[in-house]
This record gives sequence, structure tokens and C-alpha cells, in this order.
Amino acid sequence: MLLAAPVLASSVALTPAFAAQGRTAESAAARAPMAPSCELTPGSGGGSPGGNTRYDLHLSGFTPNQSVRVEGKSSFRATVNGEGALDRQGVRYGSYGVSYREGGSKQGKHVACVTPPREKPGSGKGNVQVTKVEVLTLTKSGSTVDCTKPPKLEFDGKITGTGQGKVRYFWTYASSADPISSGTAAFTPGTTSVSLFKVVEGSVMANTKTVSAFVTLHVPEFNMTARSENVTVTCQ
Repeated sequence: MLLAAPVLASSVALTPAFAAQGRTAESAAARAPMAPSCELTPGSGGGSPGGNTRYDLHLSGFTPNQSVRVEGKSSFRATVNGEGALDRQGVRYGSYGVSYREGGSKQGKHVACVTPPREKPGSGKGNVQVTKVEVLTLTKSGSTVDCTKPPKLEFDGKITGTGQGKVRYFWTYASSADPISSGTAAFTPGTTSVSLFKVVEGSVMANTKTVSAFVTLHVPEFNMTARSENVTVTCQ
């Protein structure tokens, strides 16, 4: 019984030490600096006037206020901010790397930048997110027209969205699923909607005094459609 007491006391005394070691390890992990990294991403500023997509370069994890040299299609020297980060917009697409020195070391270090697959300008929806598609009937129902030739019926389509790029669309006439025309709506900086004026020729049936029709605007990449109201005109 007398020999067991020191052993028990020793084990109890070591418990705070283990707890302190755990806290020290956690604190060290919290203070551990991030590894320097670099990434190229599609530009938030959209394409250039020539139609080429520009990219943004993001650096992080560097020593605060450290000088770096970025090497690639758009090479430059810069100083990261107080958080060890740097953002440079509007660089050309390509492989990039960052050269730097840590502390007073004379030996330079290098980190390669992560490069995504290249985006092709004008290839589909790009960075545009379509939020709404609608069609207004401009020709008033009840209008009197000359039916000795197919009457022209007018509609106004509208595609609303955010971002920049091009969105494919096509029109169909009445209940037919065959496209009567197609095109792309270009969303440039500051553009939130694109208007698409459409004129179709109404089908004149023999021995009829009226012509009725509607059109549908389709945006296939977003699986969105909008149908106009049915318009009916009277033949003279």
C-alpha cells in the first residue's frame, strides 16, 4: 500500500503536462504559415476588345510584404500585401510561376501556378447566367392587313442575365419544333439584357379572313423558353 502512493501521485502530476503539450501543438498548428500558392482563374473583367478572354492571377501564403517575380505570358515584379497575398487582373492565358526568396536566404525558390483549361471566347454561354427569357407581341390583335401577300407579324424577345459572354438562341413558329432562325446574344460589360426583334410572315389560308400565330424563343443551353401571346389580324 505504501509503494502505490508515489506511483499514483506521479501519474496525476503528469496529466497537466500532457494537456499543456496538446495546447502547445494546437497553437503551433494555428500559427503555421500557409504554403505559398498561385492560381490562374477566368477574369472577372471579361474579354478584351479583341475577343480574347483575360484571366486573373491570385497569390497567397507568401511572407507579408515580400517581393516576388511572376514569370509567364504577362511577366512582372510586385510586392504582396500584409497578408501575403496579391491579385493581378487582366493577364494573358498561359503557364505562370512565381520566384521569391524567404527571409535572408540567398537561394531563390519557385512555385508553379495552377492553370485551368483555356476558355474559348464565344463558345456557348461562357460566363453568362441567364435569369429570364420573355417575348412580347408587338403587332396588335384585331389589326387590319392586306392578305394578298403574307402579313408581317412583329415580336420582341428579351434575354436577361448576368456575366459576360455569348448565349445561343433560336426561334420557332406556331406549334412547329423546327427553328426558323437562330443566333447569339452577346453580353458585354454593363449589359444585363439583350433585345431580339423578330418579324415573321403569317400563313394565309384559303377562304379565311383572319391570320393567327405565335412564336417561341428558345435558349437551349439553359433549357429555357418563352412563348408570345397569340396574335390575330384581320384580312381586308
